[in-house]
Amino acid sequence: MSAAVPTSPAPPPTWLMASADLDTLRLQNARAAQREWAQVSPQQRARQLSRVADALLAREDELVALIQRENGKQPVEALGHEVGASVANIRWLCRSGPDALAPHPVSIAEMPHRRATQAPQPWGLVLVISPWNFPLSIPLGQVIAGLLAGNAVILKPSEITPEIGSVIESLLAPAALPAGLFNVVLGDGQVGASLIAARPDKVFFTGSMATGRKVMRAAAAHPIPVCLELGGVDAMIVLDDADLDLASSAAVWGGFFNGGQVCASVERLLVAESVREAFVSRVVAKAQALEPATDLGRITAPKQREIYDRHLQDARDRGLQIRCGGEYVGPDTLTPTVIDGPGIEASAVYREETFGPIIAAAGFRSDNDAIARHNALWGGLTVSIFSADERRATAMAQRLDAGLVSVNDVAATLHALPQLPWGGVGSSGFGRSHGIEGLLEFTWPKIIETPRAGHLGFKRPWWFPYGADQTELMRQHGRLLGATNVRDGARAAAAMGKSFVKLMLGAPRT
Repeated sequence: MSAAVPTSPAPPPTWLMASADLDTLRLQNARAAQREWAQVSPQQRARQLSRVADALLAREDELVALIQRENGKQPVEALGHEVGASVANIRWLCRSGPDALAPHPVSIAEMPHRRATQAPQPWGLVLVISPWNFPLSIPLGQVIAGLLAGNAVILKPSEITPEIGSVIESLLAPAALPAGLFNVVLGDGQVGASLIAARPDKVFFTGSMATGRKVMRAAAAHPIPVCLELGGVDAMIVLDDADLDLASSAAVWGGFFNGGQVCASVERLLVAESVREAFVSRVVAKAQALEPATDLGRITAPKQREIYDRHLQDARDRGLQIRCGGEYVGPDTLTPTVIDGPGIEASAVYREETFGPIIAAAGFRSDNDAIARHNALWGGLTVSIFSADERRATAMAQRLDAGLVSVNDVAATLHALPQLPWGGVGSSGFGRSHGIEGLLEFTWPKIIETPRAGHLGFKRPWWFPYGADQTELMRQHGRLLGATNVRDGARAAAAMGKSFVKLMLGAPRT
């Protein structure tokens, strides 16, 4: 009887790995596929990718159940914020994207004998690193935009929601993409670091500011351009003439939908002092009326509870008032929490991103004071303003440091509108998703400049050898470009023409 042959544990499946060999192989295959895909017209790419929206609708119930199980969203949010938003985004991209990706002429009036064309070019291979709080709509929107622009795409979804990340690959199957063009790689932050080290052509990251800094440092070593969306401590500003009933309902939804686990959720209330207590009282009453089991999503990532506990303890230590909430229902649901009191603007719950169902309320004395208090903090993603005076609110919006401002609505809802560019300023990141601007983030502009009337085979008068005539030609050229009235422009053109003719007659043809 022969001895049993020792066996070693089976290796993990390749889709769960990101070894150097696997990264190299995937990148080689993806780059080969991308060269083929880039030759396909944007119109044809759109026709193929539009099938993904059909797949989403056909698998709607399956996707909602998966999101609810793995991420913890309520069904209404899984439908509206994930599946529905993704369908809308894909339809809009496939309808509007091809025209945005077409070459277009650029005016070069200073050289009327030449013409220029700007042609958006795909980066080649892009890496999308996506978060767990919107595990379908955020990565899928960037994946579709990247593919539509002619790139190969590698998606690294959050390790907290790997099943949703994996199902995206099957959702793209109906698009019949070239083999290797799109890949999903599962794993943690080390996997993301190894993928950046494999040197894609651009990185798109959505997540925390701390991790965003790590992504920037890793990409800078090569260097690789990055697009970052890093959240913030977004505010709702309530002016003294606001409809307090409407605004308080907006604040409760804006602060607590998806369990507050939203980069653009209402984390701060800035309320005019004259209506502050009346408004906060309404918010508290409506927050207390929520039913955690049916209204709030659960805490998706257990580590978030550490942040909640730290912020709550800091508030207690400072003597702030927890007006409602601050307690857990089971291990993974924090009751809707509203905190205010003197000194709140120095607290962690006001200054840091809680990313949970906690709202910090502060006051202000004037519109200028509200603007200064908002702009003093590090984030600048979204702001909501409530006022009966639309002109007043719009004037305030112009002065706020934020990528998106909504008047008399919750600005977070703008993420569901595919035609609007989404992104922040300052430490909230840079670059955009959604809109034409977001699509063009997946391209770089190539300029092609050609003769307007065939080959002009003469030496340009500003070429060597230099002399007094060239100096005068350049002087008058600058005056022509800088002229602010017809008389000065005509005078400069005449002088420039004189120098030009002299140079053309006196210089050799070539």
